[in-house]
Amino acid sequence: MLPEDLAERRQMLLRWTQGHQAAADFLHQMSEMVRLADDIVDETEQRQRNVCWLLSRAWTVLPFNAFYQAHGITLAPLLNTIIVRWQQSDEFRVSGDSLKQQFGFVIREDIGTLTVAVASIIGGYEHAKQVADEMFSACHSASTETVEDWVKE
Repeated sequence: MLPEDLAERRQMLLRWTQGHQAAADFLHQMSEMVRLADDIVDETEQRQRNVCWLLSRAWTVLPFNAFYQAHGITLAPLLNTIIVRWQQSDEFRVSGDSLKQQFGFVIREDIGTLTVAVASIIGGYEHAKQVADEMFSACHSASTETVEDWVKE
């Protein structure tokens, strides 16, 4: 998970996008939208507000982001894939199949591939690899959640 502190998160995103403001804004908006979508699925409290916030970001913020405008044709299939994998992960979680649950536990985090893709667009392979490694360290390496914990949710 990205840092909760917005200043720390902004600095991380700017580092990952090599200072590209619009790309950092795009990743920030996407992280907020994913968080809202997850809250809508997991929580009944504030559901209406969260749907409105999600739609507002999707319809009135994201389309005007310069990075998204420049690279949307490239990013759209990846975004669709991330959505499919998120749905698939939840189906795998409740499947009762141990192998599917293991894969589901990993692919539920496919949104991270968006950050790697943005890094690749901006800085090429080496930069994308560096970002992927740093993102794992920052967002996943300290997690103590297990597949079994996730399946119980």
